[in-house]
Amino acid sequence: MLALPAAAFRDSLGMLVASVAVGSALAAPLITGFSPGGNLAWSGATHPGICTVETAASPLGPWQPGQNVFSLSSTGSVSVPLAAADRFFRLREVGVPATGAGFTNLVHAYGVLETLAGDGIGRTDNTSYWQPHFEGAPGPSVSLSRPHWALADPAGNLYIADKNSHAILRLAPDGRIHTHAGTHVGGFNGDGPAPATALQLNAPNALWVRADGTVYVLDTDNARVRRVTTNGVMTTLFNAKSDVSTPLGGGRCLWVKDDESLAYFGNTDRIRKWTPGGGLANHATGFSELGCFYVEPDGNLLVADRGAHRVYRVATNGTRVTLAGNGAPTGGGNGQPALLTGLPGPRGVWPLPTGGFLLLLHDGAQLWYVDAAGIARLLVNGGGGNAFVHAGDGEHFYAPTEARIGEGRSVALDHAGNIILCESDYGFIRRIRFQRLPD
Repeated sequence: MLALPAAAFRDSLGMLVASVAVGSALAAPLITGFSPGGNLAWSGATHPGICTVETAASPLGPWQPGQNVFSLSSTGSVSVPLAAADRFFRLREVGVPATGAGFTNLVHAYGVLETLAGDGIGRTDNTSYWQPHFEGAPGPSVSLSRPHWALADPAGNLYIADKNSHAILRLAPDGRIHTHAGTHVGGFNGDGPAPATALQLNAPNALWVRADGTVYVLDTDNARVRRVTTNGVMTTLFNAKSDVSTPLGGGRCLWVKDDESLAYFGNTDRIRKWTPGGGLANHATGFSELGCFYVEPDGNLLVADRGAHRVYRVATNGTRVTLAGNGAPTGGGNGQPALLTGLPGPRGVWPLPTGGFLLLLHDGAQLWYVDAAGIARLLVNGGGGNAFVHAGDGEHFYAPTEARIGEGRSVALDHAGNIILCESDYGFIRRIRFQRLPD
């Protein structure tokens, strides 16, 4: 009979839980608690870092990697699935500082690249490839129509702004596509309230998803921001008018505060702000051609300017500083300062809990990571222009010499830490799993 490790115990369900020492390459935080509901708690973690929960039927292994979680303090917890039989649990952890070694640890914490939606049938602009039989079909069998954004809710639904099919699609946790809003015929037939699938949208190219599953849509060619409630009713939150053009130019980005007291949206070369009492105003102007933005907890915005080949941080007063890009499509490169690196057409931007951020290029068709020290590091390579590039599914995502993605449109993290890419004129939604491969 095996002796139990010193840190092992049985929970109230009879499951055996253990904190098992690992090799010197990875730290081992101490498991401090395990609840009947499957909440695993620990202390002694490095931060910033990434903890991996591994399971085995025996303390001798073999161990299988499970969930990852970013560690931002010395203590933390995660909900793990319960098993019918005794299982050993251990934590493996790596630090992800702003160094070359930290980047290597980040790369190894992520795993397989896969396609969640899109069959790559067509790329012609202003053409809808939607067919009625796509309703309820597996995501990879559905033809997308120049999708611009993909964002997830905590329940695992992924919402896609499918611009040229004039709809918001929902990719359910079971992998099947459903129309969430819009009729797939571009136009305008009212502000609601009405069932979301009965009201027309017109070239929606941005969205925002609240934690409770409420979806906000930038209905670009109708110059409106729509709200879709969790019971499927759509209304107009406000008219998203431009102060320089009609219909609304550009779009591509939207954010709505949870209490709906503030919203931002893109308008080609400016970021527009809306408040219920003050209406519309310009928040920041003078951009070349906006890509996407992300609103940080302190109210500052990370902003990708595709036309200027730069990424900025825009303060709450509208002033900005450059975070990445030398203003040209060439120069610098992998492992070089981001401010000296050419970034052709930055489009998507999203922060990581490491203090750095992800940057998806449109013209350059690449995914970059800019760490907290301002160093640019290539994560995924690709091919721009009219080229059909779609490779690497089922393989570890990191192969920087191989072209795997097309022109980028948006990048985001889902609530499990997976990286979600909306890319290619041919229309693909890709995922990089936040799950390391087995040793």
